[in-house]
Amino acid sequence: MPDDDRDGPDGPLFLVVTIKPRLDRLADAEAQLQSMRRSSLEEPGCIFMHLLQPHDDSDTWVMLEQFRSRAAWDEHMTQPYNTEGNKILEDLLREPSDLRLLSEK
Repeated sequence: MPDDDRDGPDGPLFLVVTIKPRLDRLADAEAQLQSMRRSSLEEPGCIFMHLLQPHDDSDTWVMLEQFRSRAAWDEHMTQPYNTEGNKILEDLLREPSDLRLLSEK
């Protein structure tokens, strides 16, 4: 099956998520995010997911993600480890994460 068919009608979806963990809960926040990341990578619709730290801002993290389609990401967002994990993260972050959805031009 060609990649275009597998990716669905809307093509791949990329995400840039800016995460601001509480400075007094860094280890807990990272453990929670890494757990959610490991589960996400097992989904057939998840191409990649990387938790990164900018060189110029150690208090902010970035999650780069790619899913096969918007539908695959929508499915990802309904997974129990994700919905429950995001509730846990609420107490571990300084503010809600900034989520940007992107498509290839």
